[in-house]
Amino acid sequence: MKFFIGCFLVSEVNLNFTHWISLGLEPGFSDRKPVPGKALLPTDDVLGHEDPKSHELIYEWIDVGVLDYDKETDLYLVHKTEEKGLVRDEEGRPILNGGITPEGRGPLLPRQYWVPRVCLQFLAEDPQVFAERVAAADSLRKKTQGLLMYHLYVDCMPTEGQDAINEKSLQRMKRLAMQTPKLKEEKSMLDSISILEKEVKLDYKHIMNRISFDRVITSKPQMFSYVTLPDKEEKEKVSALLHDIACALEQRPFHKSFPKGPVL
Repeated sequence: MKFFIGCFLVSEVNLNFTHWISLGLEPGFSDRKPVPGKALLPTDDVLGHEDPKSHELIYEWIDVGVLDYDKETDLYLVHKTEEKGLVRDEEGRPILNGGITPEGRGPLLPRQYWVPRVCLQFLAEDPQVFAERVAAADSLRKKTQGLLMYHLYVDCMPTEGQDAINEKSLQRMKRLAMQTPKLKEEKSMLDSISILEKEVKLDYKHIMNRISFDRVITSKPQMFSYVTLPDKEEKEKVSALLHDIACALEQRPFHKSFPKGPVL
């Protein structure tokens, strides 16, 4: 289970694609020049276009000129520079205005690629800041994958034979929920309550499994290093919310929590 790291890249503050692309404009010139940068690209342009995911490819950070940006795909068009650091087409002519001519944009040249922002560093930006953003995105991706695996494992744990919720607590929940005057008049509420009761029982067993699983992961962190436990702050917020709800139910009937009159 792998996610593209670009999905976790934090957005740049006060900077966007228009800022970077506009660096190719110079006062007194109408044509937009390529913006210098470095992109993570395959060294073999033939195989790089035929099969970008080939295991035979070698990717390196290569000097490029950034030509354009596509809003729909959120990708930047880059062109590998020549030995002298120039951006030229196959006929040796400079590429201006993103390679767009009055006839439109031509086919992709062998040295051109569409790349995401995470694979492109503009020479005008701080390389340390760029590296920190990529590292943070990679860390967030690993954490997200670990959390998904954690919840997947908990959801797949069997519930048969697990302790069931206390029947008195369940009946009390039903009684408090049914104290709302309008609900008492609903004949279909019995069927709905039955469905909700099954969900509550199942959720309770899932929570018991989660507590057991947390205990196992905590006791053997090296064995389950690929699994991420939810943050303590998240658990504390949920516990506090459940405590507040329980206190509110203890103090007053459920129907008194709703204001009288029309709802705005």
